[in-house]
Amino acid sequence: MTTNVQATVRAGTYTIDAERSTCRLTATHVFGLKPVDGTMAIRSGTVVVAAEPRRSTVSAEIDAGSWTTDDARRNNDVRGKHFLDAARHPVIGFRSTRVVHGSDGWQVIGELSIRGGSCEVTLQLTEAGPDRFTGTTRVDRVAAGVSSGRAIIGRYVDVTVTVVLG
Repeated sequence: MTTNVQATVRAGTYTIDAERSTCRLTATHVFGLKPVDGTMAIRSGTVVVAAEPRRSTVSAEIDAGSWTTDDARRNNDVRGKHFLDAARHPVIGFRSTRVVHGSDGWQVIGELSIRGGSCEVTLQLTEAGPDRFTGTTRVDRVAAGVSSGRAIIGRYVDVTVTVVLG
């Protein structure tokens, strides 16, 4: 889906409204059993929309201890030292390195930092409005530094982030 960001979002610096923004994650068990859907809270962030959209930037922080699913035991395991280690690494960060426009629309490319490691991710924008952006990406959790549990959970996590600008 091609999104005309320039026509719908005014240039300026915006704060991400953490209360109205969401981060949804889907992973599968290693044998392809039922998917595991979870959410995480966005702590804070800034979106700078430049007059030339390719010069725009995004930074955001996600609360690693806010991982929530329908299973309290799983939540504790994921927040614990073998996965996110939220006690020692309470923040998951994203900092854009570039914004590009291709045949599939706009992409925000940047570094995702998790528990002391980092990897490059590409957020494909699927929605851009006057006060809201939605992007999707697939994170290789092993490349990002979350290598425990290979026999329990699949390597890739699909992420959908919707940020509402304040």
